[in-house]
Amino acid sequence: MDRRRFLTVLGATGGAAAAASACDIGPEPTEHLVPYVVPPENQVPGIATYYATTCRECAAGCGLHAKVREGRVIKLEGNPESPINQGRLCSRGQAALQGLYNPDRITDPMARGANGQWQKLTWDDAIGRLQAQVKQARGKGIAFVTGLESGSFGELVDAWMKEIGGRHVTYEPFAFEALREGNRIAFGTSAIPSYDFANARYILSFGADFMETWLSPVGYQNAFTRAHAFDASRDGSMAKFVFVGPRLSLTGMSADEWVVTKPGTEFMLALAMAQVILTERLAPPLTPADAARLQHLLPGPERIAGSVGVEAGKIQRLAREFAASKGGLAVAGGIAAQYGSGA
Repeated sequence: MDRRRFLTVLGATGGAAAAASACDIGPEPTEHLVPYVVPPENQVPGIATYYATTCRECAAGCGLHAKVREGRVIKLEGNPESPINQGRLCSRGQAALQGLYNPDRITDPMARGANGQWQKLTWDDAIGRLQAQVKQARGKGIAFVTGLESGSFGELVDAWMKEIGGRHVTYEPFAFEALREGNRIAFGTSAIPSYDFANARYILSFGADFMETWLSPVGYQNAFTRAHAFDASRDGSMAKFVFVGPRLSLTGMSADEWVVTKPGTEFMLALAMAQVILTERLAPPLTPADAARLQHLLPGPERIAGSVGVEAGKIQRLAREFAASKGGLAVAGGIAAQYGSGA
């Protein structure tokens, strides 16, 4: 390195240090590595151990392998034996490590003091306060608020609330109530369905962004790959994928055809397609009474083309393609299900 290059590098690093100091960005606090005096039986310094666990970044619950060194998790990867993700893991799952070691995470029980500020409590103090409050509020209304818990923890909360006369409240920022209600109307069961993408011959998504965050993105990506690829073990050709929605999401970018609709009108396009299939007898016949009732209720493509922003001829073509596939899968969700007509 010559003198000019040395001075250039020195000036750049000095300026960066000054800028960081002006922005009040200081060094990370110093931490000390304390070796084991009596190490655990399954911990050998320098040798990693692996533990099977479950990802909780979303409700899908993908299987994980956590790589641990000296009692600290250093890497997360998908569990190949998991039937959900089959060894794969999305970016949210990979980033779960950041939440585990976030310096701003809550590490102790806390309560708001008389001055209105949060104060740390000891575990004994926190448990004692909780016991007293639950005893005082028993029979007067107790609510336990959690996220969507589909495993044993949710069952534990349900059992505890039943025992003390409270209720378990599930909070979801983007809830799937429209899916549950639609499933109840169609099949009589208020549950979130699971979709068989792998065996579909024609996939039609009305706003369901299953390649990003909808339901089980990693599992559905695996299944979609099998359906949307030329595979010698698969009976038939590659499935066509059509995405319906106003925004070109990652799922829409992966589609063979993106049908641009006006926001909130996806359901109208679905009803018009059903009307074409019913009118042209492209599906197994219904009873005369049901057929007459549906023909009266379902709008035709010409009627809703202007409102949706899609030509009537394109709606008819999509309906005929979907019916002719003899194995179509239509899914709806995301923003399309957040309107009043989402179910």
